[in-house]
Amino acid sequence: MNLSNHYLSIPTVCRHAAVAIRAAAFALLVGVALPVAAQTAPGKTIQTFLLYYGGGPTLVASDAARLAKFDLLDFDRFRYNQIGSNTWAAIKALNPNMNIYLYVDGPNMYNDQDANSAININTLARYNVSRGHPMGSLNGNHPELFQLDSGGNRIYNNVYSNPGANHYFYLMDFGSSAYQSYWVTALKADIADQPWVADGVFTDDCIADQAQSGYNATSAKYPTDATFSAAMNTFVSAISTGLHGYGQKLWCNKGETRTAIGSAAWLSLDASASPPDVFLEEGAFAVMWGPWATQFLQESEWKSQIDTMKALTHTKAAMVSSTALAAGQSGSDNFGNPVTFWQTLWYSMGSFLIGKNDVLNNAYFSFHGGDSDYNKIIWYDEYDNIDLGKALGSYTVTTIAGVNIYSREFEKGYVYVNPTGNVASVALPQAGRQLTHDNLLSPLASLPLVSSISLSGHSAGIVLKTAVAPVDTTAPSTPCPGALRPTTSG
Repeated sequence: MNLSNHYLSIPTVCRHAAVAIRAAAFALLVGVALPVAAQTAPGKTIQTFLLYYGGGPTLVASDAARLAKFDLLDFDRFRYNQIGSNTWAAIKALNPNMNIYLYVDGPNMYNDQDANSAININTLARYNVSRGHPMGSLNGNHPELFQLDSGGNRIYNNVYSNPGANHYFYLMDFGSSAYQSYWVTALKADIADQPWVADGVFTDDCIADQAQSGYNATSAKYPTDATFSAAMNTFVSAISTGLHGYGQKLWCNKGETRTAIGSAAWLSLDASASPPDVFLEEGAFAVMWGPWATQFLQESEWKSQIDTMKALTHTKAAMVSSTALAAGQSGSDNFGNPVTFWQTLWYSMGSFLIGKNDVLNNAYFSFHGGDSDYNKIIWYDEYDNIDLGKALGSYTVTTIAGVNIYSREFEKGYVYVNPTGNVASVALPQAGRQLTHDNLLSPLASLPLVSSISLSGHSAGIVLKTAVAPVDTTAPSTPCPGALRPTTSG
């Protein structure tokens, strides 16, 4: 469950291209030791996203440039008026290609948000008041849309409810066409028809497995995981169709790709007539959940996540990894082994690179640690400075001393991931220079050439190839005046 429930010009382009070509050519000629970042000319090897909710500080003008670096953003709608008169416009002025989504829960309903203004709610907030909804209020006019347990009692979420204070987070009948229609109509009024409308809606709790959700009882109507998941998929398809009809995209927090039923739900929706635009996996590869510094998934669960992400053809995948450690800290993982913050980041990042669909380029990555759980604007040097080019195929698996090592070749390097035990030596197909967090910004020539690398359990290695592709000095089909002409002196 998403933790937000706790809170409420062509000439210019040509000039840039010419400068880049000349700089690269000059560097090759004179052997200048440029930093790694300069020599690899960073592209979008790692597309990123950010979840930023009510617990985070108020946005200020200087945040616009930081937020514009991401490809996808998910906000509470009240952030709209924090940067000038339109936060979304301030960010998009710097990155018009990024998408902004606004948070709202899907299958759940608070009973005490009725008095909140539309810009300050994160569920339907129509428990006893209709807010002009043509179907009336939910509790007053549609009690049949609340899910019940076998004893006829309304089901609520244990984590986000406080019965002693009459504060409930009720589970609604998301599989009902009446509730689906009610939800879409409410979202049109609350978001699509409002000044704060963005690119789409982020919908929480679109899960497949009710046992993972923290409800106080099992649904009498959808008592099994199979019936629960099937009903949830009808909800996602229906609201996807409805929101698309209003010009809004849909991002669903679905998760559970480590399980067979969760992965099947993702793939079924992806192949459906009305898939959502984005799925979220909050527990990808490594997580902060539990009593450990980092919890790593079993290899079979990890591989299920990799393969699910890889298989998507219509819906994007947004993968969140995390650790309880802050940057620079170390601790113990769920296997009793030492683990560090940077190890967890690189393992998660390597896992993402192993599995992302590099043809459709439809995968996005996010990582956080310590107390930075959706309440900080987080950016790592890795996002700017790792450019491997395009992948040259899917991942391969090599077994070394009983350990499966997953690897993938890219135009400019290789990614290796070890999801289990220690491996002393992994031979490289060619000598290369291994990147780490510590040497990421060092001159490339200062990094030693290696023919093999070691991979401890739950770690990843990124190795740059030493061969440099020839510089392409071919003029564009519509040349820019003077852009590629040699300069003369005197």
